[in-house]
Amino acid sequence: MPTINLDDVEDFETDFDFGFTTASESDFKARENVVAQQVEQQLSSEANTKVLKLYKMVLPLLNNLMKDADTKEYIYWPSRKTKIQEFMTKLQDVVNS
Repeated sequence: MPTINLDDVEDFETDFDFGFTTASESDFKARENVVAQQVEQQLSSEANTKVLKLYKMVLPLLNNLMKDADTKEYIYWPSRKTKIQEFMTKLQDVVNS
């Protein structure tokens, strides 16, 4: 491998800070645990938000399906395929967000 003579390189910056420092293994492990807890809390919060959104989306459907269930045996649902596909898309949007 060829060697580079730094005296031959113009405008060579010797004071550039790459932005890192060293840490002991115990410091690293402590920080790793803090970060892991923060990530877990964030994921838990996001999951709870998604579950609540999904619940609020599905509840009106179930309530409408129960409407007049004691007096009427049949459900009239024109264009149900289109409506269900639209709802599935909304569900997927929440899950994938």
